Amino acid sequence: MEEKIFKTSDFYTAAFLLSQGFKLITLNRENPHRVFFVFEDKAGREKLIEDFFHSEVVIEPRKFITAIKELKSLIYSDALR
Repeated sequence: MEEKIFKTSDFYTAAFLLSQGFKLITLNRENPHRVFFVFEDKAGREKLIEDFFHSEVVIEPRKFITAIKELKSLIYSDALR
């Protein structure tokens, strides 16, 4: 069975998904000008992102801030390799 994935290059969408418990699989750097965040997809993801962009979802601030810090750390630590 094929694993379902979701890719986004939007940093804050990625931080939101990470803060909501979505599993980050990898960072895709095939395009040298853009990082794609690759997540294991789950049911309800489309609606969750839609609600996020329409400010219709409650986000726990600490989880969101932690996710932002984690993603920045991954981006910049990979860039140094």
